[in-house]
Amino acid sequence: MVQGAFRIFPLLGFILLFFIPPLSSAQDAPLFRQSRILMGTSVEITVSRVDPKTAEKAVEAAFQEVERINRLMSHYRPDSEVSQISRHAGKKEVRVSPETREVIERALYFSRLSGGAFDITIGPVFRLWNFREGKIPDGEKLRENLKRVDYRRIRVDRSRSTVYLDDPRMELDLGAIAKGYAVDRAGEVLKKRGVENFLVNAGGDLRVGGRKEKEIPWTVGIQHPRLPSDFIAKIQSKNAGIATSGDYEKYFLKDGERYHHILVPSSGLPARECQSVTILAPTAMDADALATTVFVLGPKKGSALIEEMPNVHALIVDRRGSVLFSPEWPAGVLLPP
Repeated sequence: MVQGAFRIFPLLGFILLFFIPPLSSAQDAPLFRQSRILMGTSVEITVSRVDPKTAEKAVEAAFQEVERINRLMSHYRPDSEVSQISRHAGKKEVRVSPETREVIERALYFSRLSGGAFDITIGPVFRLWNFREGKIPDGEKLRENLKRVDYRRIRVDRSRSTVYLDDPRMELDLGAIAKGYAVDRAGEVLKKRGVENFLVNAGGDLRVGGRKEKEIPWTVGIQHPRLPSDFIAKIQSKNAGIATSGDYEKYFLKDGERYHHILVPSSGLPARECQSVTILAPTAMDADALATTVFVLGPKKGSALIEEMPNVHALIVDRRGSVLFSPEWPAGVLLPP
């Protein structure tokens, strides 16, 4: 337990059930929900208290916005702006859209704030791991690729909207922040289309707007990191971004050790001090980045970082399975089992 910083409660599981009553008025219309596979995950958009025709058009526009962000920022797409930055590393600056520049600048902010615990140049090291086949990288290759990881070698020119990597071996990976940004953009599109009550969920990165029903807030369950069908708590929030990073998402077990995908940029090895981290923040982009950041920093340093950030809160399951949460968490938002 982090004395004086986080409160703690026992790790217990519960099943969170939702009941949606049949409603008929336009003001209290039934939920409208659609899901698609985008950005390598399931993206689900749920809207409430809006007529079906408006809901369908607004949700379609929101999905299109998520795909647009993916075309700009996916490092898997060779034609994306992020791929172009990596392809021209050490050669020339690449002009990018205001959106890509904004996300990179925000990523660099968290890198500086955390002393490098968050680093979007982690790609060369991450590629050495094979979580599907359970293979640990060769030590020599890992040490060599770690030389390519350094957020301080990213150059952003805001006036010309260009990005440059000063080492030809470097590459960008916005996987720990772009999904949250896409969720935020989907929420903004919904609001512009007249939808004030919505929940956008992209593989655990969420943006909540308004309420599920007139007097009922949206309720989000936080998954138990060791019991996938159970939850450790639930969050009720009106307008916020929520994201969780956990060692149960991509991992393998070898010789009794859990190897997962949340890597420490300085070592290239999995972070060991947490099982999961959930962040409540004003935007999903910040929640997305901070969930990874705090996971890498661990409970003590991570909680200290969160304490310095206004309107940001964390729920941490440490490596022993204890649950710690911010003392300033808004009353009535975090509900223990």
